[in-house]
Amino acid sequence: MKMTTGLLIGLLILIASIGLYACKGKIQGNDKVNQDNNVKETKVKENPYPGLRNQAINVTPDQLKLQLDNDNDIYGLVMDWNMGNAIVTVISFKTGDASVYLSTGQAFIGGYAHETVINAAKQFVKDGEKYLSKATKAENTEPTHENKVDFYFLTKSGRYYIEDNFEKIENKTSELYGLFESANQVITEYRLITDKK
Repeated sequence: MKMTTGLLIGLLILIASIGLYACKGKIQGNDKVNQDNNVKETKVKENPYPGLRNQAINVTPDQLKLQLDNDNDIYGLVMDWNMGNAIVTVISFKTGDASVYLSTGQAFIGGYAHETVINAAKQFVKDGEKYLSKATKAENTEPTHENKVDFYFLTKSGRYYIEDNFEKIENKTSELYGLFESANQVITEYRLITDKK
């Protein structure tokens, strides 16, 4: 099949891994233990995705302790991939920090402790420099529509936006294919860390 088969399998593994991590009691909520079979029931109070994404897309260079030379230097990049039943959001900063959020509620954070994630995050932001001139000022920061992939470039002069249909990216006919692949590398590095646990 096409390049996305591996990506989709990787995302499913990542989602399953995050789910297993959450089942180990790492999600905040109300816990009840059934003494008969030692099953632990965990209830999540609310989906953290909207708040996490909003916080990341609104972070400033000052909060990241970054000194930027130019107003259009990219200090962060956000990719939203709307798969229809879920949105995958990849966030990377010039500092090397990166996160992967799923609109279903899972979040993968802490990549700053792994050199492979740091390198992938920095490369994603660096690759964004080639695309900034094609982006327009972002008036809205809501995730894109179904079967689309969008990118937000975070700069001192504001947020810029570009999107394309996933089908074109999948067929490698989109000018955003390279940027999508760069974001996919961040996902891959997180998946490899998860596979080792």
